[in-house]
Amino acid sequence: MRILSRLNRNYWLKSGIINLLQNFVTLVVSFGSFYFLIRILDKGDFGIWVLFMSTVSIMEFARTGLISKSLITYLSSNAVQEHNFIITTSFIINLLVTAILSITCYLCAPFLCNLWGAPQLIPIFNLYLIAFAVTAFMVQYNAIEQAYLQFNGVFLSNLVKQLVLMGFILYKFFMAQETTLITLVQVMIVGGAAATLVSILFVNRSFLLFGKLDKRWMKQLLHYGKYSFGTNMAAVISGSVDQMMIGGLVSPVSAGIYNIAVRITNMINVPTNAMATIVFPQSARRLEDQGDWAVKYLYEKSVGTVLAMLLPVATFAFFLAEPIVHFIGDNRYPETIPLLQITLFSVLFVPYTKQFGTILESIGRVKLNFYITLISVTFNVALNYLFIRQWGIIGAATATLFSYFLLFITTQIILKRTLDISFSAVWIYAFRSYGEIYYRFMGNKGTEEAKH
Repeated sequence: MRILSRLNRNYWLKSGIINLLQNFVTLVVSFGSFYFLIRILDKGDFGIWVLFMSTVSIMEFARTGLISKSLITYLSSNAVQEHNFIITTSFIINLLVTAILSITCYLCAPFLCNLWGAPQLIPIFNLYLIAFAVTAFMVQYNAIEQAYLQFNGVFLSNLVKQLVLMGFILYKFFMAQETTLITLVQVMIVGGAAATLVSILFVNRSFLLFGKLDKRWMKQLLHYGKYSFGTNMAAVISGSVDQMMIGGLVSPVSAGIYNIAVRITNMINVPTNAMATIVFPQSARRLEDQGDWAVKYLYEKSVGTVLAMLLPVATFAFFLAEPIVHFIGDNRYPETIPLLQITLFSVLFVPYTKQFGTILESIGRVKLNFYITLISVTFNVALNYLFIRQWGIIGAATATLFSYFLLFITTQIILKRTLDISFSAVWIYAFRSYGEIYYRFMGNKGTEEAKH
């Protein structure tokens, strides 16, 4: 038992450090790319780029939802002898999904371009399909590595992908040269190819691909993955629908203005994403070994820890919204300030809802998670349509915040009935985190002083 406990602590320590490092570096690189990108693009091009990225992120998250969650779950809970069959089948599903989503994007591009009044998006969407096809392999290899509770390749491949784009943007900025959106997509293709090679190097020798399809695993992976696919699709639509509807109901420029507030809020939410990556494979294993009570503890502890990190940062950003926006937006986006203050309130709800989905999928309740997410997205779309038409971009921020609040209430009721999750326990763990940090810092300091 001591060995298992030590291994478990090592997992949380190692994976926690790697994931926090990954998300911190991702935060820095993403912020750097974003900071300089809005300085080399005018408001119109930046707004169009926001709409483009909102659309392709739906495709990427949908594919990841279908492939990664099902692969991680079945590799974590089945004998090693079955792993090669599972991985081979998952590869085939991945390629099929990539082809279907690519065709869908190609057919829908003209409609979206007409909706947003941006015909220049058609060649950009078509070129992006090359990058989407290349990164299909990166998604596959990263999922394999996560299933084996390893994260080094995931970290490095994503870092390489982002650094290539950031390096190009920095070059254009410091050389005072203009760039085009089509050129940015070309750079994305190069970055995706380099990142894919990195991901392959980390896990290529840990499995074999068979030439024969295992129909049994095809059925199981699709059955599990279809709900995870739908959940991811619905979740990313919920996160992008406000910007996409602003682009159609107001203007692409307004979508760019709103995106700055969303970007800042997403940067603050980095600990939430890091914790979700760690919790999912660990939760799947704990359910097998220790039962529901361990998953209950995992949820309460993880949400409490994340809230302890988010609360002071969100409070700081709320009161300093004006200088933060002026610093990031180069004084060109003052309209973003009230939007940021509204979206920051959602930070308090995201850890609950994010971990809700992670926990439910890890214990096999993917169908329930899918339906909850679908209802939430439908409600979010309806609210955004009504509020944007009534109040413009402020309406989008208000609608999204209200949707998060209702989803929070719903998930807490379900978790209380399913796992007896305690709302108060979450905040107890949150405030204990401050005490632990203080004790470790002051305790160590006091010990050193006593020695001297």
